Amino acid sequence: MVAGTSFRSAIIDSFRETLAETINVMVGFYILFAGTLAFGVIYNGARISLSERGRELASLRVLGFSTFEISYVLLGELALLTIVALPVGGGFGIGLSWMMTNLFETDLYRIPLHIEASTIGVTAVVILGAFVFSAAATWRRIDELDLIGVLKTRE
Repeated sequence: MVAGTSFRSAIIDSFRETLAETINVMVGFYILFAGTLAFGVIYNGARISLSERGRELASLRVLGFSTFEISYVLLGELALLTIVALPVGGGFGIGLSWMMTNLFETDLYRIPLHIEASTIGVTAVVILGAFVFSAAATWRRIDELDLIGVLKTRE
């Protein structure tokens, strides 16, 4: 008596589908964590730069510069650092991936290193998105610079 039959290809397809769903959920969490971390790093850098140069930027505001021009000074530097950091971080990421695939290699199995162009694109979009959110939050803090305090200080 036969209780049931199954096709090998159907079982493999079901396994691959389940594995793909699990990996997609994990990758989604990784992207969320990476975006949050990138936002924190970029925003922290912007806040430190603003606190170090807040007085000078407020002085420029008093002299007649617009908020856009002052933001361009501060956020332009941050944008340049972000754009330079993208390929450097990508290189480190590829190197780390290569190292991990070599470390996981055993006599029984080998995991090939395959990085798609879409992976690099998603990385760039996440980092640039974190920059945009950080810039928006920093812009608001630039609007709140203490102009009267700068006028009152004696040099």
